[in-house]
Amino acid sequence: MSGKPLPVKMVTSLTEAIENINIYQEALRQDGKIRNRVSKVWSWYAFNDEKSGRWKFGPSKFIGYRDPSAERYLAESGKNGDFDGRITERALAKWFTIPEPGSRLEHDLVDALREFLAGYGKAPGARARINVPLENVPLSKRPAVDSDDLLTRVSSDPAICGGRPCIKGTRMRVTDIVEAIAHGASQEELLADFDYLTAEDIAAALLYAARATEHRIVRTA
Repeated sequence: MSGKPLPVKMVTSLTEAIENINIYQEALRQDGKIRNRVSKVWSWYAFNDEKSGRWKFGPSKFIGYRDPSAERYLAESGKNGDFDGRITERALAKWFTIPEPGSRLEHDLVDALREFLAGYGKAPGARARINVPLENVPLSKRPAVDSDDLLTRVSSDPAICGGRPCIKGTRMRVTDIVEAIAHGASQEELLADFDYLTAEDIAAALLYAARATEHRIVRTA
C-alpha cells in the first residue's frame, strides 16, 4: 500500500447524491465525532424518503464526493482538509436548489431539520440553509437569480479560445451552449454531457448572448 489518499471525485448524478445522504445518515448514527459537527454544518441537502415519509439530510462536503466515508469526511472537511464546500456546492447545483424564502416548503424543511438534529441533542447552526432536488421546487417558485452575478460566470481571455466569451474556468464557449440549445439540446442533456457545467452556467451563457444582441438600431434616410 502506498498510503496515498484516494483521488477526490465528484458525484455525477442526483441518484448518487441521494445515496450519499443515506450513507451519511448511517455514519451519523454510528460516529459521535460526526454528530459533534452537525451544528457547524451550514449547507444541508435533503430529499424526501418515500418509505419513511421523512426528509433525510446530509452536508455538501459529505454527499458531494464519490465514495464517502466517515473517516475521510472527518479528516478532510476541516480547515486544512481537501474537501471544499465551494466545489461541492457548484457540483450539487445541477440537481438541487433552495426553496422559495418564506414558503411552506422552507418552513417544513427547517422544522424537519430541527427535529432530526434534536434526536442527537443538537440544533442547526445559525447560518444553516437547506437545498432540495429541483423537482421539489416549481420553476416559478425558485429564488430569483441576480443577473449581474450570473454574468460573472462568463469571461474572455485572449489565451483561451481566441478571447471568445467562455464559461469561466472552462473552454466552453457561450456560442457552443447557445448553438446546442438552438439545435434542440435540453439543459439536462448539456449537464449530462459536460459534467463541469451547472444550470447557472447555462443560464449565464443565454443571458450573455441576449445582452449581446441589445444594440441601438441606426436608421438611415
